[in-house]
Amino acid sequence: MKKKEPLAPVAERALRTAGPFWQHRPADPASMRQPSSPYDKTLSLAARAWLGELPQEVAPLSLAKNFPRIVNRLARFWDSPRMVEEYLQQLLIDRRGKRRGFSKQVLDELYRLAEYHRVRHTSGNENTDLWDSIPYRRTNGA
Repeated sequence: MKKKEPLAPVAERALRTAGPFWQHRPADPASMRQPSSPYDKTLSLAARAWLGELPQEVAPLSLAKNFPRIVNRLARFWDSPRMVEEYLQQLLIDRRGKRRGFSKQVLDELYRLAEYHRVRHTSGNENTDLWDSIPYRRTNGA
């Protein structure tokens, strides 16, 4: 049998010609956040009005108290079903890892709000569920 050439010189040559991208590691999600603004720290007038329009059992008051930035965005997107749906999925599904997560009270509010939004924006003959789009959700009882 022939001896194969060691991989080290081949790998070294590939790295030299591959360009600088191999040196970069994935960015820390915290470093990718937008800088904080006054808009993030208090409820906007639109968000206050939106909270007042929601049924009392659905209004996310704990979310508003602890995360006004999120409520400001929800209020802004509320009449765009697809945007609200995507934003709620981003909030409820941790795709970045190592997130602290929300308290149970805030999570419950988000789930109630998501269900209310889904019912509000689904026509009577459609049988869709906002959470059906989650890839790991199993509907066969498994």
